[in-house]
Amino acid sequence: MNFDEPYYKLPRNFARSIGWWPYQSRLESFLIGIFIVLAFTLQVGPIITAIVVHFDDRELILETIAPILTDAASLIVFVNSSINSKMVSSNFNVIKADWKLVANRNEKLILEKYVELGNLMAAGYAGFVYLATVTFISEPLVPIVINLMLKTNLSAPHKLSVPMEWVVIDREKYYWILISYSGVCITVILTVLTAYDVMFITVVYHACGLFAVTGHRIQNLTNYENFENNAEKNIFLSSKKNHYEHLVSCIEIHRRALEYVDMIERTITGCFGIIVLLNLPLMSVTGMITLDNTLQQKIKNLMFIMGQVIHLFFECFLSQQLTDMSQQIHTQITAQKWYNIDVKSQKLLIIMIMRCQTPCILTAGKIMGLSIETFGMLKTSGSYFTMILSMQ
Repeated sequence: MNFDEPYYKLPRNFARSIGWWPYQSRLESFLIGIFIVLAFTLQVGPIITAIVVHFDDRELILETIAPILTDAASLIVFVNSSINSKMVSSNFNVIKADWKLVANRNEKLILEKYVELGNLMAAGYAGFVYLATVTFISEPLVPIVINLMLKTNLSAPHKLSVPMEWVVIDREKYYWILISYSGVCITVILTVLTAYDVMFITVVYHACGLFAVTGHRIQNLTNYENFENNAEKNIFLSSKKNHYEHLVSCIEIHRRALEYVDMIERTITGCFGIIVLLNLPLMSVTGMITLDNTLQQKIKNLMFIMGQVIHLFFECFLSQQLTDMSQQIHTQITAQKWYNIDVKSQKLLIIMIMRCQTPCILTAGKIMGLSIETFGMLKTSGSYFTMILSMQ
């Protein structure tokens, strides 16, 4: 397997677009990294200048908080992935190696099912992010387009998607150049975040696939439907070697799944800790500035809030699904006719059951486990925080 399959096209293209694909040249990755850093600089610099120049404008300051926090989250993701580039590469190398461990066509179909499900979810997520991005970037152009269509004599204000200030550049004179380059920078910054999430979805669903393959092997431990007569069934039941070797293969694939989850946790925990920490004020500030804006600005900010909520939901939902898949192994073991196998093999089952007592949990900064329950708590906290800010 060399990632040429259609269900790996999306994560491959995203990883390549930001220089994280382990099989692209170092020069290509370096040049892409320079371009991304340049986009960050050209985006954040004028925003900070706008904050300094208009420090007494409360509305403008509030409007810059959400973009600054988003840029910070994206920069953290980029720096974290650059520092852990070897670990990011290892995630893809393990995926490539794991495909060689699946023993038959049924197991390959199970793994493909989860990979395709992850690809479908990643495509939907990326599609929404870019829809929100287009809405966010094009919001200042709506009044201009309406005036041109209605052929009115009114002059629409030349606003930007994000408050920005250039001391030595006339914004009115070079408006179309500035809004175009701002749009490119915003797209690049959000592509970094989206690529990270797409790869996260890919690796989590691969881990879920490994747990599903483990469960499939366990279910076939005492499955006699494939035997044509009782004689063949009795031969299998009396064969200690068959049971033992089959259980060893179950333990091997289960161990691979556990090690892979541990690798995912080490790769994302620090980054997710900071992102979750930034999500609360990000949603709250955006929600507060939405209340007093025009219709197109409200639509822009609502799309932005939805993107933040969906981003947080995906992190918690995928972590919850991974936890559930790891816990299913215990149920699948106890549901089998384990009493029909030899004592030596039963001892292997005990080892697996003991390991399954501790579910796999992805965390944010090793502090908070990510789950659906966590998502509910954070969403409620964000609502209270928004209410408190709006009362100021």
